[in-house]
Amino acid sequence: MRGERRSVVVAGHPNVVTHNQLVYVRLEELGWDVRIVLPNRWVDEYSPGGFQPVAIEGFRGRFVRARIARPGVIQRHVYVPDPARWLRDPRPDVLFLENEPFGVPTLQWGFAARRLRIPWGVQGDENVDRPLPWPARAIRAYTTPRIDFFAARSPGGEAMLRQWGARGEIGIVPHTLPEWEAPLRPAGGEPFTIGFAGRLVEAKGVHDLLAAVALLDFPFRLLVVGDGPRREAVRAADLGRGTLDLRTGVRSDDMPPLYAEMDVLVLPSRTTRTWAEQFGKVLGEALLCGTPVVGAASGEIPWVIETTGGGRVFPEGDVAALAAVLGELRADPNLRARLAATGRRGVVERLSPRVAAAELDRLMRGALARRAQER
Repeated sequence: MRGERRSVVVAGHPNVVTHNQLVYVRLEELGWDVRIVLPNRWVDEYSPGGFQPVAIEGFRGRFVRARIARPGVIQRHVYVPDPARWLRDPRPDVLFLENEPFGVPTLQWGFAARRLRIPWGVQGDENVDRPLPWPARAIRAYTTPRIDFFAARSPGGEAMLRQWGARGEIGIVPHTLPEWEAPLRPAGGEPFTIGFAGRLVEAKGVHDLLAAVALLDFPFRLLVVGDGPRREAVRAADLGRGTLDLRTGVRSDDMPPLYAEMDVLVLPSRTTRTWAEQFGKVLGEALLCGTPVVGAASGEIPWVIETTGGGRVFPEGDVAALAAVLGELRADPNLRARLAATGRRGVVERLSPRVAAAELDRLMRGALARRAQER
């Protein structure tokens, strides 16, 4: 079956972000004809007025924008046309839906796939069994045992799918990271630059980072790239011997030179009742740019850092431990260089779009083989 060309419809809102489509360019290279169906308009924090998705450069398949209701509502937007229209002509071999088992789109697409007897799979990003409203629980109870395969985004996602009653095969298909070449890094020197990239919110642990750097006994620069409700608290923080460099409004594609300015990137996330870090894409991005990483033991952060070998993990919320790790890395440039080199190699070999595409290919071909045996 490996050499036989197959077709897949990929549906789901994550692909409104153009770089998330890169994995499907790599999937095409593995012998798949890919049709991407996604909302015709989406709303997010960067584009509150909405935007129209575009196809990534290099994608050769069909790119379809479908009309939806409630753009921007991740698990509760609704496809206005019946999704079966994209599963009938031409009929794909497989459907892969980038939504959680409890989403309204999952119910819509799942009904269509089952009516047409097309094997189908969904993603599993959730790693906390958070409270859900009863309609979401009802959808999850119906869909989960009927889904043929699952692309878990992490070991925590896999564990949650099993807890929810998944019967289909589960594989770990990492989130799509870029394929950046390592940018030219500035010549070393002082001050030591500690970086943070992401939303300035409590759950990302910004307050822990501010408390930790205030304990440092050497000059440093805190380069914060992001925005959010904690922006003014960041501006007003007493950094001790450090200086603040705050950058807002930076798009993902513009991040490589900023990562390259950092001597270390810190992701000090805090687990809440309803959320734990589900992947931490900034960790992989920083490593691709030659920057070692430090992360809290929250959610999937330890898995990413241990899988790549590109950094250190500290106990969640332990600002003294974080300060100690930063001091260790500042004092040992050779250690930073080793972690960065190992981490970049680890991302390419274990978390890259090619790796994700290969695992998705395996899951989908497995689902097709099992369906053929049932006939």
